[in-house]
Amino acid sequence: MLFKNKIEYTKGMFVEIYRTEMKKVLLVLRIITGLAVAAAILFMIYGAVTRGSVLPGDFFNLGISVLMALLCTFLPNLMARSQMKKCKKKGLLGQRTLRFTEHVLTMTYEKEGRSTDIPLEQLAKVTEFDNYIRITIGGRSTFLDKKRFEIGDAAAFVTWAEDRIAENAEKEEEALALEETEREAPALEDGEAKTEESDEN
Repeated sequence: MLFKNKIEYTKGMFVEIYRTEMKKVLLVLRIITGLAVAAAILFMIYGAVTRGSVLPGDFFNLGISVLMALLCTFLPNLMARSQMKKCKKKGLLGQRTLRFTEHVLTMTYEKEGRSTDIPLEQLAKVTEFDNYIRITIGGRSTFLDKKRFEIGDAAAFVTWAEDRIAENAEKEEEALALEETEREAPALEDGEAKTEESDEN
């Protein structure tokens, strides 16, 4: 066994992941909503000075701007809560153990006592966060807790995973090249046969 890790999905994990992945988007949204709040306040002040009173519509515009700003602030939390609900429906909550050998990832759900084997040829991507590692394998995302490696460690795992992904990409390219060669072979044989027939004639 190369690596062994224990992970339990939590809301805090998903909040960290969404905050990291959406960093740039959240920054842009905060700037836009901040400008909207500032503009609403300025319009209120301008209306109070020119009209001598503040209209209900001014309060409405300010309220909407503040609500959007709060929504942007708590967006990762809302998405994390939604993701936890999805995980609960799919039975993905609870502690699981991930064991990596040279060829297979064995994922064991401790509470249910069931295991799933996924060939490491399907390992396609690794992403590192502050406290977690996400791998894309078999068309889905799986997470590892950096602090809970029982065999190996986080840094060694990331390096190993990146090397393995590069190997998988090379094998896939070789397989595609071989498949293309096999498709071209009959056409070449037909061409050679036609050439021989024309020479005989």
